[in-house]
Amino acid sequence: MVEIEYLPYQKIIVHEVRRLEIQDFLQWVSSQVEAQKQGGTATVNWVDGVAFLTGEFMATPELVSENLKGRIHYAVVFYTETSFQSEKRVTVNGRDSTVRFTKGDSNPNFIALAKFLIDFKK
Repeated sequence: MVEIEYLPYQKIIVHEVRRLEIQDFLQWVSSQVEAQKQGGTATVNWVDGVAFLTGEFMATPELVSENLKGRIHYAVVFYTETSFQSEKRVTVNGRDSTVRFTKGDSNPNFIALAKFLIDFKK
């Protein structure tokens, strides 16, 4: 029988925090998806009044080693404070765009990150 071990992350290290007003946040997120020219819908995480999106580093041997040691490194976290709606609309470059919100309240890392972001602005 195979042995299964659960090894959750122990630490999240955020290297840059960018707080934006809600309209600026929605426009920024939408413009990033639009710039990729893949026709997708922008999606952000939402927990306890905080919508956020993480910017990742490229996977390098050093970063993979850190992950295996239980440490996540985020290059940047963009966030805004807002109520939950499954979708919010914004206009980018004269076109209407949709940003989807995904509740992250079942993910302990997202819950901790949202609390960190709320406390960070104080």
